[in-house]
Amino acid sequence: MVVKPGLFLSIILISILVSVPILQAYSAILIRINEFEFNPPGPIAENQWIELYNPGETLLDLSGWLIKSTRLGKTVSIPDGFVIEPNNYLVIPFKSIAFDDENESIVMLTPDSVEVDRTPILSDLDNDARTWQRFPNGIDTDTPTDWSFRNSTFRLPNGAPAVKPNFTLSDPIFIDQQGNKVSAFIAGQMAGVKSEIVNMFADERTFAYIVQIKDEEGFPVFISWVEDITVLPNRTIKPAVFWLAETRGEFLVQVFVWRSLNLPEPLTPVKIGLLRVAG
Repeated sequence: MVVKPGLFLSIILISILVSVPILQAYSAILIRINEFEFNPPGPIAENQWIELYNPGETLLDLSGWLIKSTRLGKTVSIPDGFVIEPNNYLVIPFKSIAFDDENESIVMLTPDSVEVDRTPILSDLDNDARTWQRFPNGIDTDTPTDWSFRNSTFRLPNGAPAVKPNFTLSDPIFIDQQGNKVSAFIAGQMAGVKSEIVNMFADERTFAYIVQIKDEEGFPVFISWVEDITVLPNRTIKPAVFWLAETRGEFLVQVFVWRSLNLPEPLTPVKIGLLRVAG
């Protein structure tokens, strides 16, 4: 049953979302420096970059985070607006020389200077398209053997194919009340958030489908869910939740699939979409 919660239920769900460590409290620790280019082909200035990897399940805003060179002693602040999606990559370019190409180590820190990740001391004296990168992708044993000097895999996994999951969630699909896909809604129209969930396990699975919508200031304006959904093995199910889009704007839609509301264990990474409402 679809429930449009009142204020009390909204507060309960928000508190659950905030309390799940893997989704919120410790997700920043999962951010990794995944690949970097010290010595690109051609001029070094304006062509150095690093790639960050988010293996977690939460969209993270990296505005104000710090990237530090231990060799040159430079610290660069990540500009506002840089976000990294769950299980995805973000490339940070540099407008000037940020790193030395010999005996260099990169340190990543939060805006309040808490260290999150650090590379070993490495050199790149070859003026080519090869980069230092974690190999296989995202490995982190805190040893130099995590790193390999290889052809650049800019914004792609580093030499290891992604493992195909057994339970998948699509990006949000926006529909009207007739089930037609809609790219933008009109204020006062019912906006549907539908997803395709595929169960490739050998047995049936039961889960909760949760939709949260935030306004342009990041404040939750709608939370709803469908509980106790069962999907048979090797089947696809397409649950939907509807929201009355009363005001114009661009709204961030987050879709969660949990084992249940009482057991907020994520079965898939969070999926995110942008819902547009015109006047």
